[in-house]
Amino acid sequence: MIDNLLSENPSKKREWSKGLSNEVVELIKNLNNKGEAVVVDCGAGEGRHSIFALEQGVGKVVSIEKDNTQGEILKSKLGQYKNSEIKTGDVIEKLAEIEDGSVDGIIDCGMSHYFKTEEERIEFAELVKNKLKKGGLYSITHFSENEIAAKGLNHAKKEEVKALFPDILWDESIMPLHETSWESGGNKHFAYKAVLKKR
Repeated sequence: MIDNLLSENPSKKREWSKGLSNEVVELIKNLNNKGEAVVVDCGAGEGRHSIFALEQGVGKVVSIEKDNTQGEILKSKLGQYKNSEIKTGDVIEKLAEIEDGSVDGIIDCGMSHYFKTEEERIEFAELVKNKLKKGGLYSITHFSENEIAAKGLNHAKKEEVKALFPDILWDESIMPLHETSWESGGNKHFAYKAVLKKR
């Protein structure tokens, strides 16, 4: 099941949005009480990770997507799932609407590097911390300073990501923050990935 999903290519508009990201798979695998868990997929795109979470038996998935076209695709794909909720609009605004301390997992597969300012990144990181329960999980993929192909996005240094998610607040034992690379569409991409547990 997982191997098949990893090989899928559901999005043709974003060349790096292909298949499943390993940090998302690890987040879902390590959820407590999966059948009752609430997972928020930030920047859900066409829904590959939301669908994976639902198919793996997660209790409820909230998919947030800013792009209206992607949002319509989400609705068409997730409409069959009664335990799915779709929020279309600004990710920070929609995440802020969710009750504090009510979420078991937050997926950020390339969402945070779209924020243009440090203030937005700090606000998003604070929301992630506030929305998660104690022991809740957060998966992140954020383009690193070595990324060249993806223009116009925030490319962070490792210490900059760590500053947003410091060790005093987050446990990295599931998947420590590390740089990884992959090739897609003839380009090589570089990003930091992790699965963090809220202390």
